Amino acid sequence: QALVATADAYLAQAREEGYLIPFKALDYQWGSNSAILNRSLILGHAYDFTGERKYLQGIADAMDYLLGRNPLDQSYVTGYGARPAKNPHHRFWAHQNDPNSPMPPPGVLVGGPNSVSFSDPVAVRLKGKCTGQTCWIDDIGAWSLNEIAVNWNAPLLWATSLLDEGGLAR
Repeated sequence: QALVATADAYLAQAREEGYLIPFKALDYQWGSNSAILNRSLILGHAYDFTGERKYLQGIADAMDYLLGRNPLDQSYVTGYGARPAKNPHHRFWAHQNDPNSPMPPPGVLVGGPNSVSFSDPVAVRLKGKCTGQTCWIDDIGAWSLNEIAVNWNAPLLWATSLLDEGGLAR
C-alpha cells in the first residue's frame, strides 16, 4: 500500500510538471536523470502490484522526457532521439577528444541537467546562465552534467524492458 501511495504521489507530481516527469524540483542535482528513472522503478512496481496501466504511462512519460521531450529538445540517451547525447564523460568513448577513440554505443544514459553543482570547467560556463532543466551541455569535459554511471543506466534498462513487456514501447 505504501509503495502504491508513493507511486500515486509521483504521478500527481508529474501532472504538475510541464514535461510530465515524476520529479518536482526547482533545482536539478548531479545525476538528475537517475532520480527520474529511480522513481520510474517505483511506478513499475506499482504496475506489477495493481495492473493499472497509469503507472506504465507514467514511466513512458518519464522516458519521453529522457529521449527529448524537455526544454532543450535533447535526448539524454546516446543513439536515440532526434538529438541524442554524443559526448558522455567517459575515458574510452572519448571521440570528442580523440578522433581515434570510439563514439559511445547507442543506449547510454548521461546524468542530465544539474543546476546545483558547476564543478567542472565546462559546466562552470553555465553558472548564472541557466536554471533547472536547462543546465546541461553535451561535452566530454562536463562530468557534472554528462557523466555516465552503471547505477544510472541499470534503471534505464529496467524501465525500457518493462515498457516493452507492458506494450507501451511499441
